[in-house]
Amino acid sequence: MLVLTRKAQEEIMIGDNIIVNIVKVSAGKIKLGITAPPEISIKREEDPQKFSARARERAVIESHHGKAMKVGGQDYQKQAAKAALI
Repeated sequence: MLVLTRKAQEEIMIGDNIIVNIVKVSAGKIKLGITAPPEISIKREEDPQKFSARARERAVIESHHGKAMKVGGQDYQKQAAKAALI
């Protein structure tokens, strides 16, 4: 996991076409702005364990397609791993 420190109005670029902007930091909360192409799915989940469970479920379904990818020390299929990271 890459951990970065940024101030309000600073940006992080992911790949060539995803920009994460730190809009506001106050009272222990961070407000983010995300600019990405429409084909990129951006999901919001307050319970990180739900993402892990979803990724495991998708890995079972996709077990016979594509290559595996490690996320959090566990092997998942590529699509499931991407869903877990978003």
